[in-house]
Amino acid sequence: MFPFEPFLKYPLVFMVGLVVSLMVTRIWGPRAQALGFLDRPGDRKLQKNPVPTAGGIALFCGVHAACLALLVLPWRPFAGQITFGWWWRFVLLSSAVAGLGLWDDHQPLQPFQKLVGQIVVAVTAYILGVHFQNVLGVSMPAWVDFILTVGWFLVWMNAFNLIDGIDGLATGIALIAAIGLALSLHFRKSPGDVLLLLGLIGACAGFLRYNFYPARVFLGDTGSLFLGFTLAMLAITTNSKGTFVAAIGMPLLAAGIPLFDALLAIWRRAIRGMLAQGAAGGSVLGFIKRADSEHLHHRLLKGGLPQKNVALMLYAGTAGLVLLGLAASIFHDRAIGILALGFMAGAYVVVRHLAWIELRETGQAVLEGIAKPVRRNLAMLFYVVFDLAALALLLLATESLLGMVVSGYLPDWRRVWIRYAPLDVVLPFIMLVFFRSYSRVWYLARVSEYLSTGIAVFLGYLLAFAIRLTGGCDESCFALLTIRYWLLIGLAVPVIVGVRGARRILLDAAHWALGTLRLQQPSGHTDALICGTGWSTTAFLRYIAETPDHGQKIRFRGIVDSDTALRGHFVHGIRVLGEPRELPQLLQESPIEIVYLVGTQDVELDAWVMDAVRKAGKRLVRWSICVEEYQGSAGL
Repeated sequence: MFPFEPFLKYPLVFMVGLVVSLMVTRIWGPRAQALGFLDRPGDRKLQKNPVPTAGGIALFCGVHAACLALLVLPWRPFAGQITFGWWWRFVLLSSAVAGLGLWDDHQPLQPFQKLVGQIVVAVTAYILGVHFQNVLGVSMPAWVDFILTVGWFLVWMNAFNLIDGIDGLATGIALIAAIGLALSLHFRKSPGDVLLLLGLIGACAGFLRYNFYPARVFLGDTGSLFLGFTLAMLAITTNSKGTFVAAIGMPLLAAGIPLFDALLAIWRRAIRGMLAQGAAGGSVLGFIKRADSEHLHHRLLKGGLPQKNVALMLYAGTAGLVLLGLAASIFHDRAIGILALGFMAGAYVVVRHLAWIELRETGQAVLEGIAKPVRRNLAMLFYVVFDLAALALLLLATESLLGMVVSGYLPDWRRVWIRYAPLDVVLPFIMLVFFRSYSRVWYLARVSEYLSTGIAVFLGYLLAFAIRLTGGCDESCFALLTIRYWLLIGLAVPVIVGVRGARRILLDAAHWALGTLRLQQPSGHTDALICGTGWSTTAFLRYIAETPDHGQKIRFRGIVDSDTALRGHFVHGIRVLGEPRELPQLLQESPIEIVYLVGTQDVELDAWVMDAVRKAGKRLVRWSICVEEYQGSAGL
């Protein structure tokens, strides 16, 4: 045993992380170029020459070397989370995160591919037992725990990935955040967890020697994802005790700068996606995935500050947030007042200096939304409100039906809402948004658009079903859940899709019932015949249905077409009477006054039809879609 153990273990763990990180960085830097890990200059890059990247390998080695020193050396037992069981899970998960970042540093991945990899790691962490379990001693349902855990890891990893834009910024912020968490844990009497963070602090300090401006090695996605994941895991495994400020507030404040920058990026890109939908086109999701040069550090650089000063300024901001969290933790009886003052100061800085781009573009989006046609705005608002109301009512109806069948009485609707709505209402609604159900013009929609909306509702409930199963379920529970979700799908899909197709359904039903396609006039009608079928006829009938035509009511007696297989069948609700060659007989036997020649390509047949109609003394209208192509004119 070590006689001066309290004086040895803390500096030893710190020094192991520091020395290993320094050594690995010195070894990795010269070899990165030979292995193809280079960050080359580009539009969004600040360096003028290629710089070795993926330096996060040094952080990975330093942190795990510190953990190994803590576990292998014969220290006396100490309070905290660090055990071999905890460490092997940390090794497995952090290796996956670092591997994902290493892959992206060598061969850049698409944003969606990287996000999928992060989700896989976060879900694996939950399966391995790294999750909240409870917050402030309050147990949560399994599905809530699952969503919070996965979201927690995704937010931290992407926050540090986005803030890593200038030399030493992400590493320095992680170092200060780790110091803040370590001090918070020290006040909560958890020395084992402080030791874990000391290893991370040492590794960050060692790497920062080569990463601070001018950087000789970049952190890369290997390091930024690893730092975010490590801080998220250390925070989540040490949050079971203490006040709200210590358990949740302190980690969020410690990483406040990266988290705030990530929030601004999502806000900014989403607004630009909305503006693009109203202009040249684009999707909100596509713009959220699109990188830009307007992160916090970019704005400070554009203001004329050098890189070194920008990094130091954001370090100071992180330190200020850490001190705010520590003050609230120490003076917990005054925590609300301290945080309120900090919030007001932060809100002033945000509105005055940081979020002016987002506020300006949000105002522009609001003004453009107001300027859009009222009909479209009202339709979108109607579908949003209807879908939320329908999903909520169908949830209550399904639970009431199951309650009456299974137990013989109605359930408590308030409990049903609190327990099930966050999954069974919110997830299908999110999927409808994701499938762009609220950006479609439904009276002009295609069948595939109705199908995609039904699939969105189905996938939303399927995801809710899968999340509920993660909480554990025996055979009877599984059977009941399966019946429940099939009921929800069977009710919700027809209702959600049906309301969008209601106008088309009612129009077609009216045409079928009346046997005519009519326009709005008080009296009189014209019997007509269509020559031709296909997509041109579809466009023609839609045009006739939607456009007034000299005050007439038009009644279509039938269609003639060269395809003999269509004889006797109905096309768009109108019977196919025969072939164009039979026109003289049809015109003689039926009180047809006008023939519409629609979209045919046979010149000889067209001439024959025109001659037959003229001889019968009937009126002929040629209807076609005209396509004109212009070339070589810059003014068009």
